[in-house]
Amino acid sequence: MTSLVLSSCLVLAWTGPLEQEPSRPALSPAEVVSAIETAISDAIAKAEPSVVAIHRAKGENSQETQAVRGRRRTLNLQEQQRRFPFEGRMPLLPESSNLISFDFGAGVVIGNRGQILTMFHVVKGARQLFVRAADRQEFEAEIIAADSRSDLAVIVPSDRDGAEAPRLKPIAIGDASGLRKGAFLIALGNSFNAARDGKPSASWGILSNIARRLDPDLEDMSFPRRPIRLLNFPTLLQLDSKLNLGMSGGAVINLKGELVGLTTMAASPAGFDAMAGYAIPMDKLGRRAAVTLMEGKEIEYGLLGIMADDGHTNVVGRVQLNSPAALGDLQTGDRILAVDDTPVFDFDTLVVAVNAFSAGETVRLKIQRGDETIYRTVVLAKVAVDGEVIATNRPKPWRGLRVDYTSTVNRVTFGRNDLDSALTGVVVAEVEGGSAAAVAGLKKDQVIRKVGDQTIRTPREFAQAVATLDGPVKLQTDLGTFTVK
Repeated sequence: MTSLVLSSCLVLAWTGPLEQEPSRPALSPAEVVSAIETAISDAIAKAEPSVVAIHRAKGENSQETQAVRGRRRTLNLQEQQRRFPFEGRMPLLPESSNLISFDFGAGVVIGNRGQILTMFHVVKGARQLFVRAADRQEFEAEIIAADSRSDLAVIVPSDRDGAEAPRLKPIAIGDASGLRKGAFLIALGNSFNAARDGKPSASWGILSNIARRLDPDLEDMSFPRRPIRLLNFPTLLQLDSKLNLGMSGGAVINLKGELVGLTTMAASPAGFDAMAGYAIPMDKLGRRAAVTLMEGKEIEYGLLGIMADDGHTNVVGRVQLNSPAALGDLQTGDRILAVDDTPVFDFDTLVVAVNAFSAGETVRLKIQRGDETIYRTVVLAKVAVDGEVIATNRPKPWRGLRVDYTSTVNRVTFGRNDLDSALTGVVVAEVEGGSAAAVAGLKKDQVIRKVGDQTIRTPREFAQAVATLDGPVKLQTDLGTFTVK
């Protein structure tokens, strides 16, 4: 038998190579470059009709954002020009495309109803917003949702004047989670406000790095402290594309013309690569944020309820009372290895992994406790977002009352966290004036523990408990029992 096997091997060795298809002639260097050029041009042509230029006109109070759907505004543009005719800049009118704007950015159409995704800092503080889009379209816009933590916002064409809706083409949204270093990426935006004709500027390069973070500068660390945003965690794409002033809110696309990121700044802080540009990726967290804002809703970031250890690692330094972590039996000294299928390596990556889920969602934690690997399932609470949050599509109030997670109560004073005060139930987020809840005496920040005899922990449980109730309802709170009629 052995000799037969050897004979077969020799026959195979002596047999010539199988017949192959004729090899194609190698492409010349010029043909290779031409193919790359064609791919880039095709991607730009596919995506650029979805990229718009945005002008922000601020009011007297630059910190107040008035250009919000349903929000009262002070002066219209013509009235402001009559009162402030000399501001050292040329006024911008929707119909005057030759005039120059000195307060500008970009945005990307992502929805079938004209929803435009941009950076919150591009539109924050606006009294009016003007947009220039493909085919020299010009229209006024207003914010329907914005989030300080992600620095993202969605604006839509204004329906104040009853004008015909602009013709806007939504971009295809890709998945940035599969991007690798070296991927060819293209940035489209309103560089130096060049997009006065509605055509964005393009820049291309490679993906230099992933999961970059921007540390707060000294001004951010001063008192009162500026809010820590997701940009200060390892969430950003780092590009070598040239990103000039006005590119914030622009599109980062792949060679398929799909949106994989949103440019977030033109210049880098001190200590960073001066030639680098950064973008918010359209990964799980970015896509969820975009979809939520597009619906006019508030982004609810998941909260676990632990404190970091001294080394800011993925080891639990402290478990807050009544938090999801406490209810899930997490202990000080546990090392969290993964959140669902997402591995974590330190406290920052843990925060990002948890924030990718919404409040109320259930996650499975992989934990190392001593020499043992264990798993725990927890239902997440909600992060209290520092800074302005805009949501025009809000849950309907119950008898003039809106509630939220108790984890959103601001109990941080001079660096001391007082959240461990056994807060259970839901917190009163808003009481409408003259409503049944207001008449009953309920106040903002009051904690509701029970509806009748039913204990509640989340806004969903509260909504379910009151949904079918008629007549007077007793609410047990941290300040006693209140009856809402």
